[in-house]
Formats: sequence, C-alpha cells, structure tokens
Amino acid sequence: MRNAMVLLMCLGLMVTAQVFWKTALGRVGVVDVMSSSLPSRVVLLARSWRILAGLIMFGVATILWFDLLSRMELSLLYPFMSGSYVIAFFAGWFFLGESPQPLRLVGIAIIIVGIALVARSSS
Repeated sequence: MRNAMVLLMCLGLMVTAQVFWKTALGRVGVVDVMSSSLPSRVVLLARSWRILAGLIMFGVATILWFDLLSRMELSLLYPFMSGSYVIAFFAGWFFLGESPQPLRLVGIAIIIVGIALVARSSS
C-alpha cells in the first residue's frame, strides 16, 4: 500500500509538472531547438513561475522514484510509469481543453489493462 501511494504521488507530480510546462509554453510560444530565437525563448521560460514550479515538482517526483527503485524490482515498477499517460490524457482533457479522440480512449484502455496485468503479476 505504501509503494502504491508513493507511486501515485510520483505520477501525479510528473503530470502536474507537464501541465504547468504546457501552460507556460502557451504563453511563451513555440520553442524551436533549430531556431536562432531559441536563446530568447529559454530566457522567457526561465522567468516563468510555471516552468520553475514544474521543475521543482519533477525534482520531488525523482526523489519519490528513487524511493520506489530502492524497494521494488525495476521490471515490475517501470511498467507502472505508463500510468502517467493515463493521467496526462485526462489532465489534458480537463485542464487544457484537449479533445478525447476515440482511438486515444482505446489506447488508454489498453494501457489500463496492461497496468492491471503487471499488477497481478506482482501478487
């Protein structure tokens, strides 16, 4: 139960960081790594509280991940990271106004089945 709670916190922080970054990028605009405007975009990103908050969240998620890695087998733990895809799908839908495409819903269902199968293998 403890590991499940830490994993959910880890996944939640990772996805929340992504939502923060996505909203910050909506204000800054496209970040094109092949463009000469990249340095100015990076400066704008560095000044964004959303980018900084996301970095902190990702850092905390990394520490939680270390905790999990020290307690569980990687081959069991890592498939649970696909739960972040499921959470991100719903976060994009509810918080960013992204539309839930039917094929994406099928893919999310397949991921959930996969997570359930991995979870059963640990029993």
